[in-house]
Amino acid sequence: MTEDCVSGEAVLNKGHVVSPPGLPYRELFLHLAEHSPDAVFTKDLQGRYTFINSAGASFLGRPVEEILGHKDDELVPAGEAEATMEFDRQVLLAGRVLHSEMSERMAGSQREWFSTKGVLRSEDGQVAGLFGIARDLSTQLRGEEARRRNEALFRLAVGGSFDAFFILRGETEGMRVLHLNTHAETLLGCRAREAEGHFLAEFPHAAFIAPPAACEAFWRTGKPQDEEVLQELPGAGRRWFRRELRAVGDCLAVTVRDITEQRESEARLRLNERMAAIGMLAAGVAHEINNPLAFVSSNLGFIQTELRQLEQPEDVRSDLLEAVAEAREGAERMRLIVQSLQSLSRGDPVSSHPLDLHEVLETSLHLVRGKVCSRAQLVRDYGELPQVQGNAVQLAQVFVNLLVNAAQAMPQGGGELRLKTRVQDGSHVVVEVRDTGCGIPPENLERIFEPFFTTKPAGEGTGLGLPISHEIIRALGGELSVESTVGEGTTFRVRLRTAAESFTEAPEPTSARQPLLS
Repeated sequence: MTEDCVSGEAVLNKGHVVSPPGLPYRELFLHLAEHSPDAVFTKDLQGRYTFINSAGASFLGRPVEEILGHKDDELVPAGEAEATMEFDRQVLLAGRVLHSEMSERMAGSQREWFSTKGVLRSEDGQVAGLFGIARDLSTQLRGEEARRRNEALFRLAVGGSFDAFFILRGETEGMRVLHLNTHAETLLGCRAREAEGHFLAEFPHAAFIAPPAACEAFWRTGKPQDEEVLQELPGAGRRWFRRELRAVGDCLAVTVRDITEQRESEARLRLNERMAAIGMLAAGVAHEINNPLAFVSSNLGFIQTELRQLEQPEDVRSDLLEAVAEAREGAERMRLIVQSLQSLSRGDPVSSHPLDLHEVLETSLHLVRGKVCSRAQLVRDYGELPQVQGNAVQLAQVFVNLLVNAAQAMPQGGGELRLKTRVQDGSHVVVEVRDTGCGIPPENLERIFEPFFTTKPAGEGTGLGLPISHEIIRALGGELSVESTVGEGTTFRVRLRTAAESFTEAPEPTSARQPLLS
């Protein structure tokens, strides 16, 4: 407000406004003042109001007509008016515009003000009064306090959540990370201060958090999205997540929950249910086979005894006795398999003892010789091995499964299947089953030990051979691992402890007592 704003004596205008005559742009001033949310007023040298707008009148809690011509201590209690009147005196003494933030009680309410006041001068330059503009900051400050409180509560809530939480804002360059909690730090692999302000695209492994297609669909439909995603994470393997996208103003709130354990528990439950059914089937099969198998074994023993007493050429008798011996050996192995099936159905622990691993490998090769030799050239690369602690039937089950899988992976023209054994670290034995077959694609490599996962045609595989083999080796305190390159081949490694270094109390096998499956 300049010196042109006031000249001469103030007069009452329209019953509401005391306006000095000759005011330039009078109507504009009145219009702006009346529609301003701030208090606008003028006072004379005695502190009496000569003009006040509606906002100022509402702050004093009186109609405009009751305010004009009166001083502050006549309108509100003296204690409430003291700060305002002191500021007026400072302005008149300074003779210039002053600014102040004030906290005072006005008309029964505690208010925070930002007040600007200056002097009004007459045409001869003498101070004739003062003007003031006061902005009520109470609502703004209360809003800021509420915002800070809500933000603190929000950070406390999301910080204590077991879910990863992100606030993202869509920009031309991509989704910018505005906020994330502790679990989100783990998912991104860095601290919040290192991620906030950066684009999500700078974290390639975390692109699944807010993929462009999902974001576009969300903003297009306006509907919150809730879906499960399967993601490969560095160092963590395949993980299942539940992802929720919701709007927070013009930003995107993303909640990511790791549900891998839940999905694995569900898979184990399904496996247990199916294995229970297999156990019942195994009990029935074992019972049905046991009796005729006893007859076969008994009759083979009788035939062997009689052949030794018959008068036959030596070469003929030798061939017959060899054939009967092989038949008896096969019957004995069938008896051991039936015994394993019975143990499966009853949940009995399987005995473990020191054994020659090469003998187990040769037995396994003998069982699958037809399948292996018709598809691949077999190469033995055996080293000198100490005995290992295990169960011959279980280990044969593992190696039969690995050998059959290797043979089935061979191309039509055949390939090489190499069995290699060696000692590792003096306390472990390693068996490698290496083929030059088609290899396993990376997307399947992490899943081959999952129950019921199979890439074989229907009727050729159950998806239980490798999971059961994995459990057998794990129960023996060993490891079963795999390496594969598509088009070059696959290597399975079975790592077992030697008998001298084996554990005294082996963990209870969970799925180790299983029928032969591939």
